[in-house]
Amino acid sequence: MRLGIFARAVPLALAAMTLASRSDAGNPFVTMPRDYQDTPAFTYGGMSSAACMAELEHRKIPHLKAVQVPGVDAPVRLAGPLHGVTFEQEHRSTDDALNADGGIMDCRLVLALDDASELLASRGIVSVGFISAYRRDTTGKVAAGQRHPAGLAIDIATFRHGDGTAWDVQRDFHGRVGAKTCGRGAREPGPRDARALGLRRLVCDAGASRVFNLVLTPNYDKDHYNHVHFEVRRDIRWFLVQ
Repeated sequence: MRLGIFARAVPLALAAMTLASRSDAGNPFVTMPRDYQDTPAFTYGGMSSAACMAELEHRKIPHLKAVQVPGVDAPVRLAGPLHGVTFEQEHRSTDDALNADGGIMDCRLVLALDDASELLASRGIVSVGFISAYRRDTTGKVAAGQRHPAGLAIDIATFRHGDGTAWDVQRDFHGRVGAKTCGRGAREPGPRDARALGLRRLVCDAGASRVFNLVLTPNYDKDHYNHVHFEVRRDIRWFLVQ
């Protein structure tokens, strides 16, 4: 994965970061790699908004500046495919505000998606359907510790291939809440069909790339039954794939 012109532009002061949020501190699948400062997620999370926007321009990532919304430092919308992969919002909610604003992303998330799109393209994926990136909590306020209200997370429900086939997370993941997703001791999907195995390999490879701090699947909890949550979190040095 490439980091662009700001690959090393992370202040040394960011070295002393919180290890994990209270909700994830006891999760046995949390990892803290020694080289966390060299990971894309840490680099992107540590960028200033100005540096992030400059990197978008440097990479020629198709984007439009979005309306300012509470909690998002550098709001943008994708205006074209990334490495041939199109991101399409699937309006699964009756909440008009969510449908209208769900495509807003923080610039830092877009950089991570640009990296991840290279992996997606290598697997023959030409488009993904996502439920939302930005969203507020039910009170309409920015909730501390939640990264959707910061535009730093995206929930992807469908991965579509150039031949017309699709991996649908709700239909094809075949997980179990609490199970390990990747690595030694991981629980294999059941049934163990081609779509389930391909989706699982994609999720695990995305996690191993360290482009995102969190990659949460239906194995994480019941709220993730129909999507994979990809998140860049600011000011941390840990990773979670489950």
